[in-house]
Amino acid sequence: MAANLRNNAFLSSLMLILLIGSSYAITSSEMSTICDKTLDRAFCLKFLNSKSASPNIQALAKTTLDATQARATQTSKRLQSIIDGGVDPRSKLAYRSCMDEYENTIENLEEAVEHLASGDGFGMNMKVSAALDGADTCLDDVKRLRSVDASVVNNSKGIKKLCGIALVISNMLPRRS
Repeated sequence: MAANLRNNAFLSSLMLILLIGSSYAITSSEMSTICDKTLDRAFCLKFLNSKSASPNIQALAKTTLDATQARATQTSKRLQSIIDGGVDPRSKLAYRSCMDEYENTIENLEEAVEHLASGDGFGMNMKVSAALDGADTCLDDVKRLRSVDASVVNNSKGIKKLCGIALVISNMLPRRS
């Protein structure tokens, strides 16, 4: 009987802790602080509001990196489809260069997630910066073309915005000494 009471007390305490811990989410004030430091505040607020259930800044960083990775992977697949679909040689060269940039971008984002998981905000920042450079270089490559695929341009711009959010968040994370 005493063991049963201890188990019930333990379970009740555990439930209370989980309830209190899970009720916390990123506040609108924290969102504003983050978005005020980005280049596109409206985009940032819209994105963060859709992710407001994140329980803490680390979880929000992970969610942002996941969204960035998903968009980078989508863009990479679109680039491959364009290359395979047959385009003029000049465009093919630009899209291949862009494809190379996105392979590096995806790799950098994967490493950013690893840095985040190990508690290394600085390392995450460096890898997100490199990913942003890849999307930016891709935009430069395709802007010179006469006919540019709108989804590649729009996704690259979106990736740059998401990287901007991730960079601000990474600066709020603890630094490893």
